[in-house]
Amino acid sequence: MVIRFFVFCIALVSLLSAAGLEKVSLQLDWKYQFEYAGYIAAKEKGFYREVGLDVELREYRSGVNVVSDVLSHKSNYGIYNSSIVVENGRIRPIVLMATYLQHSPLILVSQKGLENPADLIGKSLMGTDNEFKHSSLSLLLSHFGITPENSHLVDHTFSIDPFVQRRVDAMSVYRSNQLYELDRLKIPYDIIDPVEYGFLMNAGNLFTSYEETIDHSERTRKFIEATNRGWRYAIDHPGEIIDILKKKYRVAKSYEALAYEAKVIQKLMMSDLYGIGETNSELTQRLFKQLVRVGIIREDQKLGQFLFQDIVASSKNGFQLTAIEKAYLARKKTIKMCVDPEWYPLEAIREGKHIGIAADVMSNFESKIGIPIKLVQTSTWSESLQKVENRQCDILTLAAKIPERERYLKFTTTYLTLPYVMVTTMEKPFINSIELLKGEKVGIVKGYEIITRLKKLYPELNIVEVESINEGLKKVENGQLYGYIDNLEVTTSYIQRAYSGSLKVSLRLEETDELSVAIRNDEPTLYDIFQKLVTQLDEPTMQKIYNRWTSTIEQVEWIDRSKVLQAMAILFLIIAAFSWRHLLLKRYNKRLLELSITDKLTGLYNRQKTDEKLIEEHRKMSRYETYHCSVMMIDIDMFKHINDTKGHQAGDRVLQEIAEVFKKTLRETDLIGRWGGEEFMVILSHTSLKEAEKVAWNLRKSVAEYPFTTSSSVTISIGVGELIPSEEVHECVKRVDTALYQAKENGRNGVVKALQPLN
Repeated sequence: MVIRFFVFCIALVSLLSAAGLEKVSLQLDWKYQFEYAGYIAAKEKGFYREVGLDVELREYRSGVNVVSDVLSHKSNYGIYNSSIVVENGRIRPIVLMATYLQHSPLILVSQKGLENPADLIGKSLMGTDNEFKHSSLSLLLSHFGITPENSHLVDHTFSIDPFVQRRVDAMSVYRSNQLYELDRLKIPYDIIDPVEYGFLMNAGNLFTSYEETIDHSERTRKFIEATNRGWRYAIDHPGEIIDILKKKYRVAKSYEALAYEAKVIQKLMMSDLYGIGETNSELTQRLFKQLVRVGIIREDQKLGQFLFQDIVASSKNGFQLTAIEKAYLARKKTIKMCVDPEWYPLEAIREGKHIGIAADVMSNFESKIGIPIKLVQTSTWSESLQKVENRQCDILTLAAKIPERERYLKFTTTYLTLPYVMVTTMEKPFINSIELLKGEKVGIVKGYEIITRLKKLYPELNIVEVESINEGLKKVENGQLYGYIDNLEVTTSYIQRAYSGSLKVSLRLEETDELSVAIRNDEPTLYDIFQKLVTQLDEPTMQKIYNRWTSTIEQVEWIDRSKVLQAMAILFLIIAAFSWRHLLLKRYNKRLLELSITDKLTGLYNRQKTDEKLIEEHRKMSRYETYHCSVMMIDIDMFKHINDTKGHQAGDRVLQEIAEVFKKTLRETDLIGRWGGEEFMVILSHTSLKEAEKVAWNLRKSVAEYPFTTSSSVTISIGVGELIPSEEVHECVKRVDTALYQAKENGRNGVVKALQPLN
């Protein structure tokens, strides 16, 4: 009886103790294994309980989308194998809390003899859809031109059997798992690791939502601390954690397989270089750049703040009203806004409601100030301007600053910047400058600030003011106007939904549309409030709003179904023609790839050949103690500006002329490669760092003095470093790339020597 009472008391104490804990959940991205040892140790050793958390570990099951579950708040935290999540070209707004595997264990194993990624053209590759689209493997495959059209990509069975039975030529594996089984079965294989080709990613990333970060920053901080403690324990006591995995979590893997996994995981954590859980923002930024370059991320996407500690620090300086501002809003009761009624997706009025990007921004502001922001109905932009001038409206949600408006308005900091473009009919030619349109009629909505600027810059341009974008585009379609000017986002939206096949963008102007909130200038307190709101409008929120409206452009009800069907029919014919051509050329693909080692535009070596040379030079250094080899990474300064202002043909000509300067200035023995876009790499064999630095300065001078045909002045920035035998190739490239970045930060047109690695 006494024993039963004692057991009851212990159970009651445990129940009362648990009642005081905050319940949170962590969604794993796979089945229980040593990869999650830190979380299991933190739970089983009581580290979570000690910081006041009752943590539910959720094992992966079929159909679970870890990212969606966290962002929809079904789970508080999740694990993902990249620090950036991409969906349909857009970045999903995750917050990175910690990184536990500094190098991703994801690699390809290939049948013996398939040593190079180029060997996989025409072969069968087994992997997951995410690995083929958004991982370091996808970057590697894209770089070597391996696509579903020229190779056979099959869904992963999560078994090594297809590889063992030679039904697939290569498959994605984790160093920590499948390699053990292949070695145990004595199956021969080769390894293709993205890291060896410069595609470095981390893994085991702990992440959460932006809302969890802001609303529950303290418990999130405690979760990170306890998890880090759990990982330290797991590393120091792997045998104990393996016992827990086998006995309590019923992991089917053998003790030997789990011990192998533990050793690999510990190596990938790189705890001698990184603190446990340390995040690497530079690696994420480099990954972002690579994903944009290969087209996986759209060019209009911004990385913004993504680290937990940075977002928390920003939120602590968050929105706060002064006593004067609170009293003002209490008296004001309602803020009246005027908008552009026909400017979708930026904003529009539909069925009496304000919709679009600006509408979501105003909803965000409304939630912070505590009083409603109400729409004042108008039918045109000029009517909205008139109403705000007459004080019938307090604010304009999106407006550009011009002197005429400053008589009655005050403007916040810009919160949206978009390029201006001109739309014409399909038969009109593409042009590089608006100066070529002397005397031509060009439509712009009445009251838009760009009218003032263009009249001043191009007095011979015949500007016709129209009441709305729809009127302007119809007049272009009917031949009453040569073109219509507006910002890129709006014009492409209207072309897609109503003018596909009849109108196109023919010119990108040098001018940009810089949009702010405009506030009546007789109420300075109202301006102070909105300036504060705009200043503290964070990047993740703005990116989320922007993505929401730009991703739904094709889904609005105004789409012409017949045109969609026509487009689908044309697309089908194109696919059929491409498939037939592919069948004819498939047998020659591999041979053509081997022959094609030069960049077609510049005549320099391409990225593949440059990579091969880097590895070859590194091997030489490992064999010969006295051998020296240095590397230069070069970037054309302000190249995007050249493309935007002069056109892509002018940009291509600059690339070609730069290549000629390089060939004339450098030695025949130096390998010059186009690394990608406007970036180049030069490999200087038999050259010390001191000698390479002199070569770099001489090359910089040669480019700066060269008389380019399409641009008055072109300069380059250079990072230079020396290959080190004890250092991996990708680590050297990273050092030199960092030096290049510093050269650009220093003001461009310069050379920066890479720091030597620490021994």
